[in-house]
Amino acid sequence: MADIVGYLNSKLTNKAKMLIMCGELCSRIALGDKKLLDYVIQLASKTDATVAATGNTVVELKKRGLKARKMFAAEIVFYLQYNWREELGLSAKPEVVVLVGYNPDILKSIVSALKSAGVDTVVLDNIEIEEATFSICALSFQEWKEGLEGIINEL
Repeated sequence: MADIVGYLNSKLTNKAKMLIMCGELCSRIALGDKKLLDYVIQLASKTDATVAATGNTVVELKKRGLKARKMFAAEIVFYLQYNWREELGLSAKPEVVVLVGYNPDILKSIVSALKSAGVDTVVLDNIEIEEATFSICALSFQEWKEGLEGIINEL
């Protein structure tokens, strides 16, 4: 986790554009008394990152006061790979995409596509994605929860 914190802090120090992709599992997975969605909200607040909500997570995010844009994951990848537009509310293509709330097959596809687009990826799901710049894996739900809290607290 220290590697992820150090990397994200260095990107924040350099004012890098950051995008958080929030998948459907964010509203389904609970770590203790919080959903993954709660961690996304805290992470977005700490990093001032734009949130692209995929699946149906946009409804819950907006209910909780977070400005998020609903998009398909494939649409985001297309914009980042081929035709960047200000569609996501960012004036420039982000340097870093943080992914939370996706199943392993979708994560592998997204990360591979973003890697070929020259975008760094940080996967905060409990799944190792070798192609990602950073990912966390093989943790119990309690360790995952503590890891996410640690990352957020140290930013």
